[in-house]
This record gives sequence, C-alpha cells and structure tokens, in this order.
Amino acid sequence: MYLFFALVMLILVMPLAALSQTGTIEGTVYDGNTNAPVVGADVHILGTDERQTTDTEGKFWFIEMVPGTYTVSIIHKMYDTPTETDVEVTAGHTTQVTLYLGEVLMLEEVIVEGERLPPTISRKDIRGSELIRIPGVGNDALKGLTTLPGIGVPNDYFGILYIRGSEPGSNLYYFDRTPLGYPFHWGGLLSTVSSEVIDKIDIYAGGYGGEFGLDSQAVLDIHSRDSIEERISGKFNLNILYSEGLLERRLGDEGYVSIAGRRSYIDLIVGRFIDEQQFPYFSDYQLKFAYPLGERHCLTLNSFAATDHFHVEEATSVEVTEVESGQMEEETQTFEGARASAFFKNGFNAQGLHLHSNFTENLTSQFSLTRSFNFLTINFEAPITESYEFGSDGELVSEVDYGHYDINIKVPVYTLREDVSYRLNLRPDDTSHQSESTALETGFLLSFSPANSFEDSRIPQFEERDDREETVTLVVDENGEAVEETIVGGEGLELVSIEENHYEFGHDFRRAEGYLQGRYDPLPFLSAALGIRLDYLDVTGQTSIQPRGSLSFALPGGSNLRFAYGHYEQSPQPHQILSENGNSALESSLARHYIMELEGELSSRTELKFATYYKDMQKLVTADEIANYLNQGTAYVSGAEAFLRHRVPDKFFGWISYAYTHAERRENPGDFYRPYFFDNTNIVSVVANYNFTPKFEIGAKWQYLNGTAEVPISSVVLVQDPLTRGLNPLLADIDESVTAELTPYHKLDLRVSYKFDFMGLRIGAFLDILNVYNRKNSVKFVFTPDELLEVQGEEVEIEEPEIFEAQQFPRIPYFGLTVEF
Repeated sequence: MYLFFALVMLILVMPLAALSQTGTIEGTVYDGNTNAPVVGADVHILGTDERQTTDTEGKFWFIEMVPGTYTVSIIHKMYDTPTETDVEVTAGHTTQVTLYLGEVLMLEEVIVEGERLPPTISRKDIRGSELIRIPGVGNDALKGLTTLPGIGVPNDYFGILYIRGSEPGSNLYYFDRTPLGYPFHWGGLLSTVSSEVIDKIDIYAGGYGGEFGLDSQAVLDIHSRDSIEERISGKFNLNILYSEGLLERRLGDEGYVSIAGRRSYIDLIVGRFIDEQQFPYFSDYQLKFAYPLGERHCLTLNSFAATDHFHVEEATSVEVTEVESGQMEEETQTFEGARASAFFKNGFNAQGLHLHSNFTENLTSQFSLTRSFNFLTINFEAPITESYEFGSDGELVSEVDYGHYDINIKVPVYTLREDVSYRLNLRPDDTSHQSESTALETGFLLSFSPANSFEDSRIPQFEERDDREETVTLVVDENGEAVEETIVGGEGLELVSIEENHYEFGHDFRRAEGYLQGRYDPLPFLSAALGIRLDYLDVTGQTSIQPRGSLSFALPGGSNLRFAYGHYEQSPQPHQILSENGNSALESSLARHYIMELEGELSSRTELKFATYYKDMQKLVTADEIANYLNQGTAYVSGAEAFLRHRVPDKFFGWISYAYTHAERRENPGDFYRPYFFDNTNIVSVVANYNFTPKFEIGAKWQYLNGTAEVPISSVVLVQDPLTRGLNPLLADIDESVTAELTPYHKLDLRVSYKFDFMGLRIGAFLDILNVYNRKNSVKFVFTPDELLEVQGEEVEIEEPEIFEAQQFPRIPYFGLTVEF
C-alpha cells in the first residue's frame, strides 16, 4: 500500500510543477518606531497597475505575479517619507516582505517554500483569525481544528483531538510555552482558551524533531497575540452560551498587556428560579504582560486558568404520623427529609515567566519558568437508610445513615525549560533571503510534580429480592363467610452490606529532558535535520534515547517532498508501576514514526498537500490474566491525508480535507491483532467562506465520518489529570467499564456574519445554523459491569454490556454579538 502512495505522490509532482508558473508577494507594513502594524497604507508595484491597501493587521497581498523583479512602494498620509524596495518573485514561491515606515527604514525579505523555515515535517501553522470564522464552531479556534486532515473526529459532544492515530491523552498542549491542563471545558463543549487572544496554532502531527520530548505523540503549541496597533482596544462577545471580554493595551512603544475572561451564565438564569443550587457552569481567563528589556531581550509573564463546576442538592419529603396517647385519631405531618448532594469541580491554573533573548544576529534563547496546577474534587452524598419519629417533647427525631464518595486530586507541576538556537553561517551564494545553511538547536527541560490524591467512599451494596412465597390465610368476605386468600410476596432491592474504602496516594515525580539537533542545507534544493533526545523519569529510573531526522527536497516548480523518521517513547502510567499490582520493572513504550509528505501550489491561490504515515508501536503496557502489567503489547497505525486549500485575499478561503486511519493492536504475543481506537476511520471535511463585502461574510461546513469502533471513555473525555487518574479505584474502574462508539455521522453547518459601525464602536453579529438538514447522529455508550456467576462451584466473570444511545445535536440556531473599540 505504501509503494502505491509513493507512486501517487511522485505522479502528483509533475502537474504541480506544470501549474506553478506564477508567484505571490505577501507583506506586512510596520511603524518603524513602535513596531505597530500600519493600517491603510497604499502599496503600489511601480510600473504596473497593481495596488493594495494594508488591512487591520498591516498586511497586503499580490497574487499570480509573473516571475521577475518588482519595485514595491509604500505610502501613508501619516508618514512623510515613503519606502521603496525591490522584490524578486519566483514561480511557485510566496515572497514574504516585512517593511517599516517612519524614521527607522528597514526591510526584511524571506522566500517561503512551504514550511522549509525551519524544515519541520508535519507541522501545520494555522491562524486563529481564520479558524474562528469556520461555520459551526461557535467562534472557537480549537474546535475549528477538527476540519483539518488527521486532527480530531467530527462529533457534537467530545473535543477529540485525535491526531494521526495518537489518542488525545498522548498529546502535549502548550499555551505560550506554558503547559495547558486540558483543551476543552466539559470534555468538548468549548476550548479552555479564548480564541480572541490566539494568534496562531502550531500543530506537530508526528515525525517532528527533538524539541518536544517524552510522552508525546503529537503537540499543539498555541501562541497568543503580543502586540496591537492601537494604544488601547477591547472586545466583548455575547452569545447564547457564554459572555466574554478582552482588554488590550500597548505599554510604551513596544510593551503589551492583555486580559481576557469568559463565563457561562445559564446557571445564573436558572438559579434565580431555583434556590440553593449551583447548576453546571464553566469559566476561564488569560492574562499576559510583555515588555522589552533593552534592544535584545523581552520579558513575558502569563497566567491563565479554567474551571468546570456544579453543586446540586435535593431533599426528600417525609410524612410522619403521630398518634396522641389515649386518642384514636392520627395526625400526619410532612417534613423535609435527608438531603442528597453532588459536587464536582475540575480545572487548572498556570503561570509562566519567559525571557526571549537575541544575543547576536545568529544566537537566540528562550527561557521559561512555569507552574501549572491541575485539580479535581468530587463529592457525592446520599442517605442509605433513614427513620423519623416524634420524641416525648413533640420534636421530630431523625436517624439517617449516609453513604458517600469523595475524591480530591491535586497535581502541581513546576517546569524549567531552555531552548537555544545558533546559526553557524549564512549561505554565501544567496544572501537575498538570509536562509541559514547550518544551524544548531539545543535545550533542556526539568520538571518536578509533587502529586497527591485522596479517595474515601462508603457505598451500600444491594441485592435483588424476589420474595414470592405464598401465604394462605382465612378472611371474612362481604357476606360474612370465611374464605381462603393467597398473598404473594413482592420484589425489590435489599441492603446486604456497606463497603467502605479509604485510599491515599502521594509521590514526587521528577523528570529531566534534553536534546541536540542540527539543520543543514548542503544544496539549494536539499535540507536535512538530525537530532537526538534524552529523557529521564525517576519513577522508572531509566533514560531513553530517541533519535529523529528528516529530509526535505525542493522540487522543480516550487513543490516540496519530505521524509521523516522519529523514535518516540511513552512512559508507563503511574498506576501501572505504583499500584498494588504494579510492576516497577516496566519500561517505556516505543513508537516509531515513518512519514512522507508532498506539498505544492497548483496556482498562487491554491495549494495541495498529501501525506502518508506509519507508526509501529512496541513494548506497550498491558495486563496479563491475573492483572499484572507487562511490556507485552504491540500495535500499528497507518493512514493517508489529502488537503486542498484555496484562498483569495479578503474574499474567500476554503478547503477540502480527507483523512483515513487504520489501527490494530495485539495485547500479548499469543493474541491476535484486533481493530483498535478509531480503526478504519474515514473523515471528510469541506469548508468555504466568502466575503461579499468587507463587512458581510457567509460560510458553510460539511463533515462526514463513517463511524468508529468502541474507545475508552477516558480517551475522549479529558476532565481529570491523567497522572493520578488510574491510581484512584473508582476512576480506574470507569476507564475500564465505559466505552463510547460514534455511529456514522454527517452534518452541514451554515454561518452568516455582518459588521457595522455604531457610535464609534465596531459591532459584529453572526448566526450559525448547526445541522441544517437535521441529521439524526448518535453516540453509543457501552457499560460493561463485571459480575461474578457461580458455575460448578467456581466463580466465573460474566460481562453483560448495557448499551445506551444518545442523540447528538438536532438543528440548532446559534447566534452572538461582538462589540469592539
């Protein structure tokens, strides 16, 4: 199959080369003193009729340019001196130009060939401003990622960032170099980071270099904005689900501060009618401060947090009958009985200090000191038995026996990270684009996590009672004659015992990671990267060595062909080592990535990407017949992706993506390979957005999924810290006994948005119509309780799954307003 894919990719090279006969100029104009984008500058290519005006981000585009050298002139009414520079356009390339107006006149020009700077395979650089405009995502950039090939599984409930066969729990999430606790509120409702602050998202789908380390099969690196044009600006969003605010301010000429926050408010509305209840809600905030320290250093401080919470209570109604002494009359009174309650609070908060330094033109450094904190608190309490009677003083006396389940998880993580890049020399025969011919990158990460968890439960155990013994008695009928009456016993649940458990866990996890890699361009059409990473985790006491490398070929016509190999290790889960049946001799699981990618431009507005990959996984940790953990499992994942994107600046953007995944796993050497984790999955996404005017836009999104196999619920709902999850008996039982299966799914979403000015404010409104043709999609939840059945004097475990099918969203209109200043 992979030889076939290789032939297809090579065949595609020829039409890509033939069609890529023009180039593109893409530029940004900045103020030479403040580095702020310049809006409304007139950009003219001298000697032609080509003119553009820079947009709100200072950007401009000239497309379908015939190869050659052009003189670009920049004029703005606020600046006395124009800027002119020569720009060379080559076929199939996008020439990126950065220009400055004002007292400081500078020019930076970069020739971009796909993603060769640096030549990192499988990295997708996606702008947040484009993701939030995708229909059906509700202005949520992370939910928009699921329209890209190999990223996510379309559905309405779960935020499944399933990247090229890697389950969500093996993804690393960073927000401005600070670890992000989990990506979605309530398992998939909305992302935990406001899309208004996101500048871009770098997605490393596999085969990446040594810069990311242990326990990662894929990486999402989210970057927030760090500058604005105006001195101060703000934006407020209001929709049917939540409200949101963002305030930004420029500090001096180059400093920046911003704060953003969101909160759902359905609980506040419902709470006005129902007292003493905290219905489910979510909230989050992001805070950022950036300020230059001289000409070569910039200090950034950031803080962010997210919380999901509810607390509900319900009291029983009790009727008590009182018979006064010496009287035959009874008096019945109604009282509030024992209360049952459910409390849930899950979330994280994180803080980071970052120093970016440009020591020389060739030597840069990024230093980060971060602290993140994940927490989960659960408390369920309900009466097991209760009795009531009036005392001698006439007061009601109650006796209530409560059952409960409590859990408290706290996982702080302190991280020190340093990344250094050094360019040894510039390519001597081509100084126009300042592309390095040799570069060295190195870095390290030190982490300390004093994790602890507490679990306490008192849970009643019931048995079904079927008392059908017949009792015969004599009664007198209405005629005064004695007759026999048969009374049959009833059925129900009988309390047989109360099971009490208490469990505490605490461990100080330490890890050290480091890498060294080099990038070398020996020929104008060839770029190579080779690196190695070493990771040490104290809980295993082992050091892993992970080599990685890639080759990138620039083909005629501007296409690029890339190959990559990566060795990635996944450390055992703590409960597989530290629990009662844990194995301290476990080693890290091994995954080898083999990736081949082809990308090129069909025209200056249209690009095509094709990729195929294979992942070979060895030494997976699985349990044997008596629940002992061993490095005995094997698995493989293979897949193919295609991505066709078309853009017309300020008018249209859209794409068609397709992804296929095949995954099989073998639990032990004597077992067979079986379909595993979204095996045989086909996903198609079609996205199109068109601007009729700069203020009016309409878009559509259609997605198709052929269905999935059963997957553990913990793999699709990340609502607790995975470090200690398996060390808590109840959560571990849920992981093993509950699975989810997505049935065949398809849905069409539409979006209409309009912007206008009112009293000096920029007002925007959008309407999303989800599931336009009201497709009845569903999710199957499978509950597999473990029951013991006695057969010939021996207890045998019998699994009797219970299936519950939940309907996904019907047709829903979703609207919102934005106010900017």
